[in-house]
Amino acid sequence: MYGLFHPDYQPETWHAFIGYLVATWATCCVVLFFNRALPVIEKISMVILAAGVFVTIVVCAIMPMANGKPYASNNFVWQDWQNKTGWSSNGFVFAAGMLNGAYAIGTPDVVTHIAEEVPRPGRNIPKAILFQNLIGFLTTLLYLIAMFYAVDDFDAVVQMSASFPLTEIYRQAAGSAGGAFGLVIVVFLSSFLNLIGGYINIGRTLWTLSRDDAVPFSSFTSQIHPTRCNPFNATLVCGIVSTLLACVFVANVTAFNAFVGSFVIFTTLSYLAAILPHLLSRRSNVEPGEFWMTGWLGLSVHAVSCLYIMASIVIFCFPFAFPVDAASMNYASLITGGLSVFIAGWWFVQKGKYEGPKFVARNSTLLAKDAI
Repeated sequence: MYGLFHPDYQPETWHAFIGYLVATWATCCVVLFFNRALPVIEKISMVILAAGVFVTIVVCAIMPMANGKPYASNNFVWQDWQNKTGWSSNGFVFAAGMLNGAYAIGTPDVVTHIAEEVPRPGRNIPKAILFQNLIGFLTTLLYLIAMFYAVDDFDAVVQMSASFPLTEIYRQAAGSAGGAFGLVIVVFLSSFLNLIGGYINIGRTLWTLSRDDAVPFSSFTSQIHPTRCNPFNATLVCGIVSTLLACVFVANVTAFNAFVGSFVIFTTLSYLAAILPHLLSRRSNVEPGEFWMTGWLGLSVHAVSCLYIMASIVIFCFPFAFPVDAASMNYASLITGGLSVFIAGWWFVQKGKYEGPKFVARNSTLLAKDAI
């Protein structure tokens, strides 16, 4: 945002480090100390996100015409293809480019981690996942169409790739640095509020694993705060780990990018670990819920999902562009393999203590009435 009004500004690593820490601990403290306010905050974030998407689409669709500037051609939006990665196969480049989309929709399981706090989770969790993807698809499609038509100097956008090219697209769409600043503020607010949701999710995920004694120091992270009634320790540990990752960023940007780049691979592998056993057992160990695909349809969806996941993981481990050197190499496979070995070793250490979640029938009296 500062660079919009200062074209000569060159971002430094420590600038991003300070901003990272401020955003991380501001959002982490909200989750730690304002547990009762979280439902209201989440509702506010939904309103801001929906309003922000609407305002951004309107600005990108209307302002170029209002400023007397031409829109991008239909060919540029729908047909033109530019492969500047160094890879000779356009098909492979297209497949590798899906990594960006995977970041956007790579967490459809988020709501499942707060299932114990959702009324009637057997019905509401699948509906939440469905609407998350439907709303995300529709809003993203409209947003991208409006944004692409607003581009009038693609080379200027490419030249911004080392910093934040979205600011240049917004500047071209709004026709001024001030207008672009307003649109970037929308992105900032949405990202900040999403970080709050992220800490809600990862804190409760770590707490859930700790209850089953599946992670180190589980006696500490499995505790619920007596007055704040939240997994305070688990969320705090997540904030500390995020800070350590920020320190990695300062020390070595390539190493940090390797950790961040492996995020999609790990989340995708977690889906494979959940789906593949049910496919191999022909879903014999799953109790049918309210939304159940019977027979060959359910097995086909499982099979296609597993094949897609395995192919995606391989593609996402390739370098992003050629030529490749030590700084531009994709080390996601190294991080994935290393952490997989660590997790496997920890399983052998803890397998005698780990019990795992207990199966409870949907009509069991152990469940609260409103959670059935």
